Amino acid sequence: MAGSAGSPMPEMVAAEVEEHQDDLRSLSTRFDHPQALQGWQEFQVEGWVPKWEPPSIENDSLMLRPRSSGWFEDNTAGHLYRQVTGDFIVTTHIRVDGTQSPMPQRSFSLAGLFIRAPRAITPANWTPNQENWLFFSVGTAFPAGQSQFEVKSTYNSLSTLKISDAPEGWVRLRIGRSGELFTLLYQAENSREWQVLDQFIRPDLPETLNVGLTAYADWDSLAPDYPNYQEYNEQGASEQSADLVAYVESIDFRRPSTPRFPLATLDPRVSFNPQLSETRLRELMSN
Repeated sequence: MAGSAGSPMPEMVAAEVEEHQDDLRSLSTRFDHPQALQGWQEFQVEGWVPKWEPPSIENDSLMLRPRSSGWFEDNTAGHLYRQVTGDFIVTTHIRVDGTQSPMPQRSFSLAGLFIRAPRAITPANWTPNQENWLFFSVGTAFPAGQSQFEVKSTYNSLSTLKISDAPEGWVRLRIGRSGELFTLLYQAENSREWQVLDQFIRPDLPETLNVGLTAYADWDSLAPDYPNYQEYNEQGASEQSADLVAYVESIDFRRPSTPRFPLATLDPRVSFNPQLSETRLRELMSN
């Protein structure tokens, strides 16, 4: 079947960009050796207290141990990242545990993928209402103790979150960027099927983003000080009862071959270019 007039067929699209497909592969990391963190950057602001313990490699995994913290509105937390320009597909293999139980027992204790508009912050130049980011994390949100996903989209420091049920144990999280469209997928352990969880349209996010990982925990301890963002960012939560350890086996980057497609659906039945929609969907769900 021929593609729509003026649109390349998916096979031609893939062939044309094949030589460029792997330009992000070098950013992929398997956290199975002490040097695995080389080339990664950590979100830190001089004069602000760290919101997690220093990331470390232990037992062939990246260990993320957040303090009582959270990314919410102008509150910041831990972030480990690479800078990525243009479209991408990023995937991580992750497990979240409580420190004393299989699942954290403090609300909004999760870890996962985090995508943020770069911002040079110092204590002197920090101003509110300038945070722009998107994350997709797994752990427990609310009520605490249940296995859940949290998806949060923040525009000019206005955060909107979604909570949904998640499988327990190891899980793969994936975010695909196609221009202003971000598609979120997950794959449960011992499953070969990818599930689309959500899509977001974020035309405000710049071409170059900080793309990587986050972990945060224990909103219960932050809530009494909310919304004193500056005091929290500089000094941290007044109480510390974080209850989360995240294990990250790997994070993989690749460049999608399907070009930007200005239609926020993955269903070919309602697409004016079904072949391109099918190609994009297959690519997002390929391992």
